[in-house]
Amino acid sequence: MAAHTSLPASVRPARAARRDPEDHSVRSAVAVVVAGVVLVALLVGGGAVVATLVDLTSWMGAA
Repeated sequence: MAAHTSLPASVRPARAARRDPEDHSVRSAVAVVVAGVVLVALLVGGGAVVATLVDLTSWMGAA
């Protein structure tokens, strides 16, 4: 007597395909470089905003 299953005998559960582990080091390095570029851009942009505000305040104070 066959064991009771909820699936018909012709349907088998899908097995995960065996693949070699992927090397994510290049992808991680690119992500780190991109994050660094974004950080530098934010710092430069923030510095420009602060410089503009200082310039505007000194201009308003002189008037």
